[in-house]
Amino acid sequence: MNSNSGAELKRYIKEIIAPGDENGNGRVVRFRMSSGLEIIGLPTKNFYGGQWDLGPTWNYVVLADKPFLVDAGRFGQGKKLVGMMQAAGINPADLTFVLISHGHEDHDGGLAELVKFTHLKVKAHAIYELLIRKYPADAPPGPKENFPAKCWHCFMPESFYTANCLGYHRVLQQLAVDSIGSGENELMADIRSFHLPGHSPDCLALLLGNEALIVGDIVLPDISPWPTCENMFDVVAPVLEPRYTDPAAIFGLPRYIKSLRKLREIAFQHPDLAVFPAHRIYYGGQWNGMDLAERVDELIAHHVQRCGAILDILKNGPKTDEQIAREHFDRDLLEGFGSLMAATEVVSHCELLMKSGDVTILNENKYAATGSNHFETYINGLKPEMPENVN
Repeated sequence: MNSNSGAELKRYIKEIIAPGDENGNGRVVRFRMSSGLEIIGLPTKNFYGGQWDLGPTWNYVVLADKPFLVDAGRFGQGKKLVGMMQAAGINPADLTFVLISHGHEDHDGGLAELVKFTHLKVKAHAIYELLIRKYPADAPPGPKENFPAKCWHCFMPESFYTANCLGYHRVLQQLAVDSIGSGENELMADIRSFHLPGHSPDCLALLLGNEALIVGDIVLPDISPWPTCENMFDVVAPVLEPRYTDPAAIFGLPRYIKSLRKLREIAFQHPDLAVFPAHRIYYGGQWNGMDLAERVDELIAHHVQRCGAILDILKNGPKTDEQIAREHFDRDLLEGFGSLMAATEVVSHCELLMKSGDVTILNENKYAATGSNHFETYINGLKPEMPENVN
């Protein structure tokens, strides 16, 4: 099967339970795999808009022998998610757990509200459980003392996260979490999790038999997932150590590319996979299917091209991440908080270019080209792997 077309994806649609809008908001869908396994897509409204619009967050109920939910939408969506499940004929009390694909607010923001209404157990990667807690003694000085570790490296201004995030984090910190380890784990018969960090240090993908893969934000159609920066580890090291000591094992663009290559390996082993991403599966009035191997190759090529573009910019002299972002990104992507997101993406690529020897960093946080051009060879040498389990 080539699932790169929306037409191929539509073959798995058993029922449109609620039509929603042209970008997928509220479009509740029942999918049925060849084996009879059913997956209910439950898209909850997302915060972002404008040029950075991701569309809604697609949460999924997997109607396995022990049914469960993947993700819980953003803050304020928990109760609405319960209503969507009920509209689909699902009693949330019949679910065995909710699994969080990774700890970004548009995936776990509704979690505490959901648990309040359903009393579901929560499962997530072990790093997620560490990062949602408060550690006042280890927090950076300033207003983030009352925030969990996962937000210490947030690039949003204080006015934003104080107004929008504090309530979300207060309730999240009270949750009990059953931790899933790194590597590959069997959650139940014929359902396996894979720890594939890079977009976030706690990213999980779920393989359902040989026919479906829920990927969270690791791979998305139409848009490129945001990669973390390796230097983010330094901020949260007091929380992660001594269990996690290698920044490159869970953060950064090279780590993300290794995770993409692991997904490509999974695609080779299971060539008929239907892929269920957390965003843009339906957008702009159409279904966006993915051939997993092809999409992985496209995303890696995108990062190769961006590294090359950054090197070209630096040939004219040293520049900061913000200066590079202004030259590289379209102006409309730099509006509002977009400039902060763009600069962070630049840092992730400059970190890779430093590893390949093509860039160095000078005083005043300016990046400079070294005159070499080894980044593509370096990227091609990144092998598919998952972090090893730690105790």
